[in-house]
Amino acid sequence: MDNKLTGIKANNSSISISFTYNDVRCRETVKVKPTKSSLKEMVRKRDAILYEIEFGKFDYLKHFPNSKRARDLASTQANIITIKEMINSWFKRTQDQWEYSTKRGYISKITHHIEPNFGHILVSEFKPSFFKDWGATSTLSGKTKNEVRSIMRSAFQELYIDEVIDGNPIDRIKRFKHIKKEPEPFNAIERESILGQMSGQVLNLYEFAFWTGLRTSELLALRKCDIDLKRKVIFVRKALVHGREKGTKTKSGERTHELHEKALSTLKAQLKLNTANQERIFLNPKTNKPWRDDRAIYHNCWQPAVKQSGVKFRKQYNTRHTYASTMLTENKPIAWVARQLGHSDIAMTLSTYARWIPENK
Repeated sequence: MDNKLTGIKANNSSISISFTYNDVRCRETVKVKPTKSSLKEMVRKRDAILYEIEFGKFDYLKHFPNSKRARDLASTQANIITIKEMINSWFKRTQDQWEYSTKRGYISKITHHIEPNFGHILVSEFKPSFFKDWGATSTLSGKTKNEVRSIMRSAFQELYIDEVIDGNPIDRIKRFKHIKKEPEPFNAIERESILGQMSGQVLNLYEFAFWTGLRTSELLALRKCDIDLKRKVIFVRKALVHGREKGTKTKSGERTHELHEKALSTLKAQLKLNTANQERIFLNPKTNKPWRDDRAIYHNCWQPAVKQSGVKFRKQYNTRHTYASTMLTENKPIAWVARQLGHSDIAMTLSTYARWIPENK
């Protein structure tokens, strides 16, 4: 066996190939037993490498996909970074800026949508049409598709700022249309039918929800120190999301809420039931401890009650819509309703609930 072939060295159970690339002397080992035929094959491989280097067509990773040097010497990072690596790198650098619930949402979209569909693609090979094709066939809502788009755009933008890529390919993709669902508030008969399936602390929680319009996360975070019975107000300061207390959804969400008489009487009834040494107002009646988040109460309390009532099923967020539509129908000022709901301005209130505003207003 000829051990003096130029740039080729036979080892005990492998063959080394030597060549110069970008003025760097490189040596790569191919795990193949040295034989006369395998050595000839490596000679041909080396010749092909030298030819590609000569004409600027050499793809180091294509020839040696497991090589560390290939990554170090690739002409640009975009030629060696996959979408999965790009996303994971961006996520690690920026995750400390997000709320816990936001982080959970991003992880879900990365795991279920980005990595399975785009993770294997090299950044340099990604084309906007890949994302458009995915969007055209995906059954996800336009809102969720746009959230996936936003994550990918942010990750690509970091590479663009660092001059790894010449432009952000996601900028060439239009946002997907999102058809906002019309609110479906419950009428008075439906509301009473649902509440009629409940009792005790669960009844108080949902009756309070119907007459305050608080989000479920805000209800579950409400504490005794947030109540002023003399002034007939509550102070909405926190929300309970995925078992963690956080600020309200928006800055305007932190508000002083004037209690409707029915909400006030329900609150007083709940305070009598809440005899546990707990600061939170609404407790799980099975444990007499605070609810961890809104999922348990939704599945164990809301769903069964609505189904048993015979009322068309809607999610518990519609208690909020019910309050807003009821207040507007009763001729409450739009600006007041907006403040009660924690909207930043009346524009959001108008865009969501305009059809419940009496014509004479």
